[in-house]
Amino acid sequence: MGMDGPYVPARCVWELTLRCNMRCLHCGSRAGKARVGELSLEECFRVGDDLAALGCEQVTFIGGEVFLYPGWEQVARRLSAAGVAVNIITNGFLMGDRQIEQIREAGLANVGISLDGMEENHNRIRRIPSSFRRALEAFERLKREGISTGAVTSLLSFNVGDLEAMYQLLVRHGVEVWQVQIATAMGNLADGTPLLLPPEEVPRITAFIIDKLCEHKIHVYAADDLGYYDANEPCLRTPVGTIGLWQGCQAGLRVVGIDSVGNVKGCESLYSDVFIEGNLRRESLSQIWNRPDAFSYNRQFEAGMLTGACARCDKGPYCRAGCRGMCYFSTGRLYENPYCCYPGKAQ
Repeated sequence: MGMDGPYVPARCVWELTLRCNMRCLHCGSRAGKARVGELSLEECFRVGDDLAALGCEQVTFIGGEVFLYPGWEQVARRLSAAGVAVNIITNGFLMGDRQIEQIREAGLANVGISLDGMEENHNRIRRIPSSFRRALEAFERLKREGISTGAVTSLLSFNVGDLEAMYQLLVRHGVEVWQVQIATAMGNLADGTPLLLPPEEVPRITAFIIDKLCEHKIHVYAADDLGYYDANEPCLRTPVGTIGLWQGCQAGLRVVGIDSVGNVKGCESLYSDVFIEGNLRRESLSQIWNRPDAFSYNRQFEAGMLTGACARCDKGPYCRAGCRGMCYFSTGRLYENPYCCYPGKAQ
């Protein structure tokens, strides 16, 4: 239970800054320059305290580039001291002595590094010729320092063929967890149809994840934007040794997103102003989260809202059309998902 209602923001993705040292091909936020009026350190402390008070269990800091927000480690330390597990996702390019000091000060659960293919494809996406080498150097530095590492990969039409080689690479570098996700048609990819992963590739990806889980070398798991009710579903998103079942998008139910100027959304993958529920300079997180009409697209979901093939699917009432962001940015509708790979779905 939350402090004032039945929903608890157990997981938060928090964009600390939009400032970034890269201009990635697939960036959903078009990161580069910091937004005008990004939250101050004191404001971030207050927001972090509110998250902890509401029962948040895990916070992931993203950017932009997290290392470019001065004092990020102080916000992380305050959260971790309150019992919240904190991790970051970075491009790894700036990893050096100062960043290692910050990571230790922050008390992070792990450090995630974005790796989007083998050298040619990663550098193509990141638009910096040395970005692949610097990412691998970051993995190695963290490994030497005894810091737990993860990897995050966004799949497009041209890098999906790198999965096997990437797996072998990540195993060699001692990476412990690997999140595989689909790049979404938003931000820099809003009109990038030829670059987007074709939906027919998804069954191949879920099969790959299960094959690699069976090797017990690295915990590979699917992000919330792929899969849904094929034969591999029970193990796609669960901790090692457990089984689970997709129960619908959790944005605004157990997940909350915060951007760098304090806008609150159900998830940071819902990167459109239409999903803003309020701003933390005008209301507290508790007020926004517990407002009766907040996050209505999920809190007031009914099966009759489903459209397209999802409306005719026998798993529709349970799946709820999968990832809300993937639905919206792929089709312009909230309850229709072209990336579902359930074998029995209606055509």
